[in-house]
Amino acid sequence: MEKLILSFLGVGNYQEVPYRLDGKDYATPYTQEALAKHYPDHTLKVLLTQKAREKHGEALRARVPYQEVPIPDGRTEEELWRIFNAMAEAVPGEARLVLDISHGFRSQPILGLAVAHFLRVAKGVEVERIVYGLLLEEEGRGEFLDLTPFLELLSWTEAARDLFRHGFGRPLGELLKGLHRQSWLRSEAQVRALGTLGNTLDRLSLSLELLRVQEAGEHARGLLEALERVKEDLVSLPRSQPLGLLLDLLEGQYRPLAVENPFTPEGLRAQAAMVDLLLRTGSLAQAVALMRELVVSVVCLKRGFDPVEEREAAERLLGAWSKRVQTGAEDHRNALGELWGELSEIRNDTLHASMRKGPTPAETLENRIQKVWPKVRALVEETSAPNEGA
Repeated sequence: MEKLILSFLGVGNYQEVPYRLDGKDYATPYTQEALAKHYPDHTLKVLLTQKAREKHGEALRARVPYQEVPIPDGRTEEELWRIFNAMAEAVPGEARLVLDISHGFRSQPILGLAVAHFLRVAKGVEVERIVYGLLLEEEGRGEFLDLTPFLELLSWTEAARDLFRHGFGRPLGELLKGLHRQSWLRSEAQVRALGTLGNTLDRLSLSLELLRVQEAGEHARGLLEALERVKEDLVSLPRSQPLGLLLDLLEGQYRPLAVENPFTPEGLRAQAAMVDLLLRTGSLAQAVALMRELVVSVVCLKRGFDPVEEREAAERLLGAWSKRVQTGAEDHRNALGELWGELSEIRNDTLHASMRKGPTPAETLENRIQKVWPKVRALVEETSAPNEGA
């Protein structure tokens, strides 16, 4: 694995001061030299314009060896993309990278952050650090600021998007657990609830993916408890502050799922909330499977059947009512039978992976799923009415 430092060289009048990094001082006008001494096993590559080369190129080379990466001034959009590409090409796949934006000019620091994020995804690059050498002229010294957490903020943003748009909770769970581990390794505030929240979010996401309804309710309750405790961690760990903006969103998304018994009117409403969530995040196959089980559970609840032991009896009733639909009988059993027939056909067409004669096209099937759900939801809502029999 190649290790390298990628740094911008500008045209400023740099003065020699001691730059501090990790408790060590390096006297130099150039942050590149300080970083090269701090990371002696890293190759130094320097991004520089023609003007920067003319002003500082030889002076820097006299102090530290480096590889030039020529870039334009960045005065046009086309030049900005050339800088982006030059940076991306300068870093090989799976490298370990220290990025120095101390002397980045105009938009170059922003490009640096964008490239670092791109390289992590596209080339598997491990970004060890993003640093900025701050010159404190009045104190006659410099100090490196670690900006790496702001790169992590992009990961937090992606993970939040994956969760709320697509239902993928594991990326956010991994970030939470990673933040928990880092806080202990770095001897920072000894946070506790972040790891619990990450693990719980992992388990909840898996439970929803595999339709473990009872488990999903348990993990949703655990997540709400962890959310309360994690607020204390946020106060003592500044790098976790972005999570604070997500707490209300997490609570709002999963509170409707947090029930103890799925086979009560409240539990059925929680399952309906699961279907809403699955549909919103595009998990159509799971949604239609749960819709079918909801209808069975409703019949069990209304008929006094055990929702687990006597589930097949409820299915037989629904099957019988489905056959009555053709007779034109006008009662609630006929309506249930018609819904059961429609839902069973959609469910079978979905879960058999189109391995059947005349499978429904995907877009048509999606429309059918979306249209049948209000009927199932109305059935669930009726369970709260007293003396309602099936």
